[in-house]
Amino acid sequence: MIELIAIDLDGTLLRNDKTISEGNRAMVRKAIDNGVDVAICTGRPLEAIQKFLDTLGTNTADHYSITYNGGLVVQNKTGKVASQVTMSMADAKRLYDVMASLELPLEAVLIDAVYQFPFPENHPGLYQETMNFLPFKQFDMDNLDPETAIFKVVVNTETDHLISVIDQIPNWVFEDFEVMRSHPFQLEIMPKGIDKGAGVSHLADILELTKDQVMVIGDEENDLAMLKWAGTSVVMENGRPDVKEFADYITDSNENDGVAKAIDHFVFFETDD
Repeated sequence: MIELIAIDLDGTLLRNDKTISEGNRAMVRKAIDNGVDVAICTGRPLEAIQKFLDTLGTNTADHYSITYNGGLVVQNKTGKVASQVTMSMADAKRLYDVMASLELPLEAVLIDAVYQFPFPENHPGLYQETMNFLPFKQFDMDNLDPETAIFKVVVNTETDHLISVIDQIPNWVFEDFEVMRSHPFQLEIMPKGIDKGAGVSHLADILELTKDQVMVIGDEENDLAMLKWAGTSVVMENGRPDVKEFADYITDSNENDGVAKAIDHFVFFETDD
């Protein structure tokens, strides 16, 4: 029996206009009212998902969110940290050096701000265009605090530029960190072992659940780890073909209440028409 549903946001719970449909909202509420825990699982910080928690009615102390692609599990209402894993400033500096050599801009995401390393002259970072829920600040390269905790670093640049140099990123980056391409124009780099699968696993431990009691819903490459981990894995019709290979079930698209239909199918055992 499913006791926890972890749901990705973009391309999954959210429509293309970044809103939650009434069909999805109502079905999530129905699941919660029937004793199922529902958690958003996203690369965003908690501050960036507050309006969605309000829409779902999960902005309470007894509900959790998995943020920073699994790096931080928090109570929704209080922001109390239930689980977190971060990288060091030394790690971020190592990554900055290699990305700078490839003219890739790097930005570091902390719990309360995004810090921008000096950008390549012809390729400024574009993360601020999509992440507008945290303040952006410039790193003072001469006075870096070695104790600063970083949840992830982000490369957000022109798609063509990223494609042209991505194969030149050294192997040690992929060996020492978790690297995922969350959008055609964006790489996210997290501490080793941290991904959405780890985040969902941590939350399941907190709730004293087994993986067989967990259902996850996603669509993109950064959802793969949780899709592989969970007992029930659902991928959206609009999901990437290579991601669909790991689905137990393909639901409808994010524009057609795919989340609601998956919950109805697995939690309330409604059959497809």
